[in-house]
Amino acid sequence: MTPNTVTSRKKKGISTVLTTLIIVVASVVLGTAVTLFGTSLFQSAAQQQGLSISNVYLWQGKNSTTATNQVAEGALVVRNTGDKLISIDQIKIRGSSVPFTSWFATNSTDSTDTNFQKSFKYMINPDTDLDLDDDTVADLGTGGLIKQTSPITLDPSKGVIIYFIMPGSNDASVTNDVLVTSDIGASTSVSVFAGTLGNVQSVTVARSV
Repeated sequence: MTPNTVTSRKKKGISTVLTTLIIVVASVVLGTAVTLFGTSLFQSAAQQQGLSISNVYLWQGKNSTTATNQVAEGALVVRNTGDKLISIDQIKIRGSSVPFTSWFATNSTDSTDTNFQKSFKYMINPDTDLDLDDDTVADLGTGGLIKQTSPITLDPSKGVIIYFIMPGSNDASVTNDVLVTSDIGASTSVSVFAGTLGNVQSVTVARSV
């Protein structure tokens, strides 16, 4: 065996070892990267969206738009507790959806923690009444709550007060079957959704006055 042959074999052996080491190191690095990437995706997905509801009210009303015969109405606070923008697109009472045109919401200026914690009162005219808690002091800016026509978008950490009129009860010619007199004092579910994200609470139905 010539010296050149021995040297060649040594070089091949070293090359094989280095190749093996590179493959092993690359596999470890790739495996770690995949694990970290997967963990990051899981954490991001878990933290992307969050929705909470609080201070929920339901008033049975009397199925009319006049002051003497009041509509069935509700109110609540919705907060975006995640780190991604969400759009509140459904409010349901016992599975019945409330149309957007029956939603009345606070603007960004009136959507404050102080207002969120008020003991909400029944509002005969939510688009003009400025007092949330019946203490004769205005809590809202001129114009009161804003009538909606589409989903309400909330940035992360933001919230909004929404008053809503029950399906059918904003028309005196339609019988409101969602809440009736016998429901007063009973527990009823209120659901709020932002796409597939949702939150449900049970609340005791109160009289409107």
